[in-house]
Amino acid sequence: MTDVSHLGGGFTTSTPDPGPAATAMREAAAPGSPAARLIVLAGPPGVGKTAVARTLLPLLPHAFLIDKDQTAAGFILAAADDSASAYGTPHYWQTLRPLEYAGPLALACTNLVDTRQVLLVGGFGPELGLDDLWPDLRDKIAPANLVVLHLDAPPLATWRARMAQRGSRTDDPYFTHLAQTLGTLPIHPLATRIDTDAPLHTVVQRTLDALAQAQHSTRSRIA
Repeated sequence: MTDVSHLGGGFTTSTPDPGPAATAMREAAAPGSPAARLIVLAGPPGVGKTAVARTLLPLLPHAFLIDKDQTAAGFILAAADDSASAYGTPHYWQTLRPLEYAGPLALACTNLVDTRQVLLVGGFGPELGLDDLWPDLRDKIAPANLVVLHLDAPPLATWRARMAQRGSRTDDPYFTHLAQTLGTLPIHPLATRIDTDAPLHTVVQRTLDALAQAQHSTRSRIA
């Protein structure tokens, strides 16, 4: 199992290049069944994406969970000369990141059958702000439905405590720089933003409410 405390090294000091990963995700996306739904749980590290997804799993009918960090991050660390800078090289942005995100998305699309709800957990970082990527993915997986949820970072002190709990770096100036970098990334308006400054059960309920609203909106469009 991937040690998540080692993920993200070098990200904040790199120059993001989301284009290659976006291209790879477009190529990986494939149509699903009309009653199936792809639920993307995005957001920065340490906000509780995996905890929320695992709690949702038994609550959603026919749910299936794919966590990008567990399916793909291990090979990123293995391919790097130094795990502290694994995510900060042009090779990562141009070659590894496209594989890191396209692989789990392809797996997710393969499972968009019948009435299955596929939870896809990943950061998505600068790709989440690309104007045309998410409408393109929505169209490419149709007639299956796409729901994008962004778990917003809590206040700095709470976020730091959550990162420390999972063993990630929280020393300054590293953590403050990380928070500033990730906290200012643009988020596509297709995404519904979830406030995570609350206990897990409250964040899960907010997520369930957002999913119910998305399902209602889908039914209204069909009607």
